[in-house]
Amino acid sequence: MRLSGVIPGLAALLTAFCLASCITIDRTIGSSMVPANQDITLHTATIDLPVSLKMADSLQTAISQNITVGAIRTSTFGLFHSDAAMSVTPSYDTLNFGHNPTVRSLTLNLVADTTLIMDASQRYIHQNFYVHQLNVALDSTLIYNNSLSDGDYDPEVISKGGFVYTGGDSYSVKIKEEIGRRLLQIPKSTYDSVDLFMKAFPGFYIHCDDPEEGMEGGRLNLFDLSASTLTLTYEYDDDEGDRKTNTLIFQLGGKYCVNVSTAGSRFLESADPADRLYMEGLCGIKPHINALRLKDAINAWAASQQIPVESLIIAKATFNFPFEYDGNPAGLEHYAGNIFPCKRKATGTGKRIRYTPIDEINQTDDVETGTINRSKLEYRSNVSIYIQNLIRRDRSKITAADDLWMMPTITYYNSTSGETFYYADYFYYAQSVLNGAADPRHPVVTLTYSILK
Repeated sequence: MRLSGVIPGLAALLTAFCLASCITIDRTIGSSMVPANQDITLHTATIDLPVSLKMADSLQTAISQNITVGAIRTSTFGLFHSDAAMSVTPSYDTLNFGHNPTVRSLTLNLVADTTLIMDASQRYIHQNFYVHQLNVALDSTLIYNNSLSDGDYDPEVISKGGFVYTGGDSYSVKIKEEIGRRLLQIPKSTYDSVDLFMKAFPGFYIHCDDPEEGMEGGRLNLFDLSASTLTLTYEYDDDEGDRKTNTLIFQLGGKYCVNVSTAGSRFLESADPADRLYMEGLCGIKPHINALRLKDAINAWAASQQIPVESLIIAKATFNFPFEYDGNPAGLEHYAGNIFPCKRKATGTGKRIRYTPIDEINQTDDVETGTINRSKLEYRSNVSIYIQNLIRRDRSKITAADDLWMMPTITYYNSTSGETFYYADYFYYAQSVLNGAADPRHPVVTLTYSILK
């Protein structure tokens, strides 16, 4: 089963990085090299694809108004764990707490969206949740899965009992009254500024216990913060001295929320994996293509065919990643729906990292966008422009920024503009096992090309 309901999360991606843009695709690539009077003969070639396995790091996991809390351990990938941090902001810009306000209750209610489990028996297992106070205000620099550390939240647990969550419609827990008193003590003038309020009250951090050591299973829980609430009920004296009761509702994650995730699959890293390739969602293990190794593989093939590389005109190029199926549909339930090559880019001062699909994904007419093909048992991705540019570039000019990461991708259609945008998927958790280099059906790059004579 895969998580669903991603649309609200895409707003943060647009805000954080402006990942999407209108891209004009040059469909005439290579045509200027071909004389008008020359006949073109197309050829095909299949070249073994050099693939390594590497952990993705610094993934942007600030997903607007959605958090994931939980942990899953499998024998293949190890332990994947996700905590969450979220801002708390007022729903009102003017308040009157009256005289002598006292807290009656402070309640955190998280509304469940969807869950991910690896086994049906794990759907209603008991998981321990703990709520902490954030020590730092979330901002645009704290948007990665590894942005926050233990020191960024207070170790004291502020939830009163109610630690156990069994996967129901919501997780509701009482918060210590002293936290409510903090809210009442914040100057009223602060309530009309979200930024000032967040400095005074940074928000909450939710931590989940891992499955017992040596035990497999677990559950990832997705909560919809747009429907969740922090409710403060307090008593006060009005101007006539009468005791009254009032309730305030605070927004959760309306400004920022971020999933703090770790993956224990680093042990799968390999420079030359022969048996299997592993693709894990979010910050887990990924098939990685070193651009220099790929260029050398194409050059070696061209030399064996006595083809000058500079004479190659690429009509089409695809990456093919096959996988096996044992006849049990449950075996494919957690496979990624799409896997497409992405580049890892550092922006600005180099402190901001983003993974973005290569431009070919924007070609929507007859293009392989990495969708899982259950009949052919493969993922196929169009890399035509990338390969043409790679073989034309001098080897000394190729850097790690040209490397490719095979990552799950997600599609967002803007009904207002009629445009479709593609992103590296920072929302779903997935596990895919692909064939390695030693398998008869191994990863290849398939070329359709002509030779300029």
